[in-house]
Amino acid sequence: MLEQVSTVCRSLLDWFLDKLNVVFHSGLPLFFWVRPRWSLLDMPDMSGKVVIVTGGNSGLGYVTCKALYDKGATVYMASRSAKKAHEAIGAIKKGGVFGVTGITYPKRNESNNAGRGRLEFLELDLADLESVEKAAEEFQHKESTLDVLFANAGVMASQEGLSTKQGYTLQFGTNCLGHHLLVSLLLTTLLATPHSRFISSTSAGHYAAPRGGVDLRSVIRDPKDPSNTKRGKYEHMKWIEYGQSKWGNIALAKWVHWAYGPEEGARKEKVESYDRSTGQIISIAIHPGLVATNIAQHLLLTPYILEFTLWLTPAIATSPGIGALNQLWAATCPVEEARRLSGEYIVPYQQIGRARPDLNNPERIVALWKWCDEQTRRHS
Repeated sequence: MLEQVSTVCRSLLDWFLDKLNVVFHSGLPLFFWVRPRWSLLDMPDMSGKVVIVTGGNSGLGYVTCKALYDKGATVYMASRSAKKAHEAIGAIKKGGVFGVTGITYPKRNESNNAGRGRLEFLELDLADLESVEKAAEEFQHKESTLDVLFANAGVMASQEGLSTKQGYTLQFGTNCLGHHLLVSLLLTTLLATPHSRFISSTSAGHYAAPRGGVDLRSVIRDPKDPSNTKRGKYEHMKWIEYGQSKWGNIALAKWVHWAYGPEEGARKEKVESYDRSTGQIISIAIHPGLVATNIAQHLLLTPYILEFTLWLTPAIATSPGIGALNQLWAATCPVEEARRLSGEYIVPYQQIGRARPDLNNPERIVALWKWCDEQTRRHS
């Protein structure tokens, strides 16, 4: 009896500590003692490096593109809208921060452009698997190496009934399935590049995912009739849908790490016996914290609420400039440090956090990866 009580108490304590961990490392500015330990002034020179940033025309993606470009990298801004991407590229080249606040950029000698990199637009709609295939093909036609792939783009709590072109719920199809196909198509290029990195943006929202991570029945819709929900009990719960898409983002990073991560950093639970002589990929999942970006602009009444509560924003959300530091740090920190971080979940700021325990279950990770493989092959 005492042993049973002890087990229950330990479970309750673990649950409480998990929730406390989520809150303290949410990036909430009110927790003033949780501050960045790293800044752009610490970023090394990135000349000769090639990177892709999905969703690079705004928010965290914009900050990421600008910082890497300023450090000499060749940056592919992968976006749906050519117009918005070219506007963002133009703003970056002019040195503007495009409404981004709360970030310090190293001073630049305007008379010497030698330190600047190159910016390219890459058309990519993650809600259309055909577009993902075309983007990967276009990139590989232009480049033979890929140092960093940022799976940064995403949608949050989208309206019910929205689906991708191939008939998956918009949130899961965009945040997880689209990125799964992109990294799958670019694996050979990543493996051909020494010390390449896959940075998967996720969220503490992954805790909202259903038991086991993803209810696969709830992420498929009929593209001809998006209102036909026919499967799964979570189809009308947009925050749970968001949570399982973010759980999927961590799962993608875990799978890449287990399959191709650094030998000394990879866990014992290998997903399969892969030949690592072909190369290695450092794979890291990052939570940027609570960031004021346009990802929530579509939510009901959000524009009106912001109009009257803008003064509250600095207290409840940080700027994209601060939010992007986690992924920039993970992408540019020294190789030995990055190898240690491979397979981990990084929280605000620049520290290893605790993801949900079911994300350490190889069977669930492998099952999701294989399911995504099957779905993308159906439409290839």
